Amino acid sequence: MVVINGDRHWQYASVDAATGLREYGCGSTSDAHAGGYNESDRTPMHRYLKIVGGFLAVTVERVNGRARAVFRHYGTNGEINHEDVLIAP
Repeated sequence: MVVINGDRHWQYASVDAATGLREYGCGSTSDAHAGGYNESDRTPMHRYLKIVGGFLAVTVERVNGRARAVFRHYGTNGEINHEDVLIAP
């Protein structure tokens, strides 16, 4: 199970150590609106944390008979800042 959060001003991917729940925050659409958190506050649960604008895109596809979801955080100019791939068992 994953949670996708659209109400944040920073991009992040985290995994809860107790439950394994993954959470992705899309961040604000512009760098001007990014803020409210500090990258120095990063915790062990954060797999990715960046205080920037951009967006989160998710694709779900089948590769070699197995489903996979690809989560990509993009910057405001379209560059990929982070990628996480989850493959079904």
